Amino acid sequence: MRFLFSATPAYGHILPLVDLMRAATQEGHTVALLTGGGIQSDITPELPTDVEFLAAGAMPAEFSGDAARRTGLDMFQPTPGLIGEIFGGSRLDLGAADAIEVARMWGPDLVVAEAFDSIGPMVAAALGLAWHQVGIGPGVPVAVTDEIDRLAAHRYLQVGLVPVAASSYLDPCPSLLQDPDWTSRYPVHPLRAQAHRRSGDVEFDLAPFTDRSNPTVLVTLGTIFSDPDTLAAAVAAVAGPHVNVIATIGSSMRAGSASAPTAGTTEINGGEVRYVPFIPLAFLLDRADLLVGCGGAGTVLGSIVNGVPMVLWPLGAEQPINAARAAAAGVSITVESAQELPVAVKQALADERYRRLAHTAAAENARRPSATDAIRHIASRGIV
Repeated sequence: MRFLFSATPAYGHILPLVDLMRAATQEGHTVALLTGGGIQSDITPELPTDVEFLAAGAMPAEFSGDAARRTGLDMFQPTPGLIGEIFGGSRLDLGAADAIEVARMWGPDLVVAEAFDSIGPMVAAALGLAWHQVGIGPGVPVAVTDEIDRLAAHRYLQVGLVPVAASSYLDPCPSLLQDPDWTSRYPVHPLRAQAHRRSGDVEFDLAPFTDRSNPTVLVTLGTIFSDPDTLAAAVAAVAGPHVNVIATIGSSMRAGSASAPTAGTTEINGGEVRYVPFIPLAFLLDRADLLVGCGGAGTVLGSIVNGVPMVLWPLGAEQPINAARAAAAGVSITVESAQELPVAVKQALADERYRRLAHTAAAENARRPSATDAIRHIASRGIV
């Protein structure tokens, strides 16, 4: 079969699909990724080598900025209405027509789309295909999905299409992290979550710290909110003589007054800090005792399924929701400022309950169906 994966052009939306793409190719299917061309050079090293890249549509800065201008709202502090405009309005307006034609030329048998992607479902409707939705974290609140659907419905009417319900929802979220009141609009198929790893035996040069007896804290703010000022504040709050720090340089749609750090080792507050460029999260989590982040879905899921507790400083988007669920599950502490980080980090490292509950969630995740199971499930449902 020909599997077309469709995703918002951002690491946090594409990487959760990589295990499924890898499983599909290993099962002998032909696979392509449909997303914005601006991310191609960055994301290609993270994809299985035999996945074809299909470029179509705008990049996040363009469609998020367009939605913010339409609504007059701050795209870094989005409401359900603004999220609906971003994904169900602007992204479709700036990319759906192109994506449909690109997909039509490629000729898929079915579509697999991540939970915030509105283009994949429209492609499925235009080409008369079945499609399946994949979660990228805890279930998206109904207030948000309703707004995305409401805004998208106008675009379907404009082009004479009728929305098609997903055949299934692949849910990677362990029950410990999932909102107990959340329900899916589609039949749920559990999926084992994985922190992102590259295909094959890829090695990264990360020299050991001088004092290996110190706990290692991974500071990673992702690819939207990791502006140099915020990252510097987080690292300075965590670093010290009794902690080793790995900090991902990341990237951001926001500008900062400070210069971005360069990869390498430095000393901050008497402690060693290793700044690293983008490296698959699983590789870094293998070396971490604690993660400090802002609560992106992929980071939270990756930490939990690797048994690593967290301190989360949510900065916007869906991060407060993810942080609240992680705190409720007992695997994380939530802070509201960099000033609160030192006490929270000390508490999370000292209290074994956080790691024990993270290990419990990891064990639950390991019992869930694999990506290969999910691909076989999808393929068994047929083309329509």
